[in-house]
Amino acid sequence: MFRNLYYLVLGIILGAILGILVCDETKKKITEAIRNKSKLLSGCCKSSSDKVVETVKAYLD
Repeated sequence: MFRNLYYLVLGIILGAILGILVCDETKKKITEAIRNKSKLLSGCCKSSSDKVVETVKAYLD
């Protein structure tokens, strides 16, 4: 439990330091990269869930 709290506090502190040191353009690039990656992952999950729905419908018919 204490280890998780330690990592949480460490992450907050390091995030704050990096937030101060990193310039705005770099922050925008990092944010855009994270956003693109999340879109990729959500699209992958949607397509696999659609395949599951189709398989279940085909099985029930």
